[in-house]
Amino acid sequence: MRPSVSRHRRTLVRSCIGLSLFIIAATATGAASDRVERGRYLAAAGNCQSCHTREGGAPYAGGVAFETPLGTLYSTNITPDVQTGLGTWSDGDFLRAMHEGIGDDGEQLYPAFPYTSYTNMSRADIAALWAYMQTVPAVDYTPPDNALIFPFNQRVLIRGWKWLNFEPGDLDAPAPRADRPVARGQYLVETLGHCGQCHTPRSTTYALDGDRALAGAKLDGWYAPNITSHADGIGGWSDAALDQYLASGHVRAPSATAVAAGPMAEVITDSTRYLSDTDRAAMIAYLRTVPARASSAPTGSAEAAQTRARGDTLYARHCVSCHVAGAPGGPADAFSRYATVTGADPDNLIRVLLYGVARTGADGRVFMPGYASRLSDAQIASLVNTLRARVGASGISGADVAAARKH
Repeated sequence: MRPSVSRHRRTLVRSCIGLSLFIIAATATGAASDRVERGRYLAAAGNCQSCHTREGGAPYAGGVAFETPLGTLYSTNITPDVQTGLGTWSDGDFLRAMHEGIGDDGEQLYPAFPYTSYTNMSRADIAALWAYMQTVPAVDYTPPDNALIFPFNQRVLIRGWKWLNFEPGDLDAPAPRADRPVARGQYLVETLGHCGQCHTPRSTTYALDGDRALAGAKLDGWYAPNITSHADGIGGWSDAALDQYLASGHVRAPSATAVAAGPMAEVITDSTRYLSDTDRAAMIAYLRTVPARASSAPTGSAEAAQTRARGDTLYARHCVSCHVAGAPGGPADAFSRYATVTGADPDNLIRVLLYGVARTGADGRVFMPGYASRLSDAQIASLVNTLRARVGASGISGADVAAARKH
């Protein structure tokens, strides 16, 4: 009997060990899967795809051009391709790039890559993002070389820029939890979403101007509007209107009417529509705490008044089939609440008329054709001035449209 009992015990022990190992492996696999999914969410919150996916290119393969006063920069391939991407990078290499702006070979990274914001990401979030990036399909693609003017094409100068403008964050500070909505919102707006990189004007050293944080700025021919609580920012927007805009890219509410286009349309398509309701609410809660700062409005063009008369005819010919025609005061009244029309800077309206709108939000796709090839600079100016005249906004000239076409 004893040998049989002994064999039974050994079998039972082996079974328990095997079951324990299976449970440990399953738990580890589940944890790894959870981390990848967390990283996928963080990649969306950080809008990584918009900056690293060129038009018609594979996701994250790079090649997006960024026009700056110092020349053109191209985003890098961040897929796990060994030859052209991050396939040879270690965990430490990725951590250092995100936290310090230093590449795998020790090269200084240009701050067009917003490590000045990402530096405040938690260690755990950077690890989760890296885990996800290693699961995206590898793509063999080499972006064009940067085309910066001398001496700004010398990366060694970035050391001096960092000395003036950059201080690494605290890696070991945990990411704020959802039960601290303002702190969580600040983390999403200032760190992951790096909203200030577009909405904050630059200083003389091309760093973000903290005294005018989120008060609006020019970017690649577009105007990233004021998102402080000032009256010409989002001070008059309700929380519900802001939430709808971040989720879908458009809102028609008593407090605000707006349609996202250009870079913000990409942000909606690739980022904010994927955020949880709780995280969008946290972003709004934080933005409500940002000090109100006024936008700087451009002066009107002397040519503007002369072009408005032609605008009604152009509107009837090209716009009325899709847009409201019977507003009491003419076409301008139909758009009298649109932020793109009423805003301090007319650049966004010019570019919408030139290049149209293409965006996917939480509630579907939005499209409007552009008229760059069908209307002259003077005709676009006429439409802009007709739409803006009734709301007292500044007008433009054909030369302003010509300048917008160059971007």
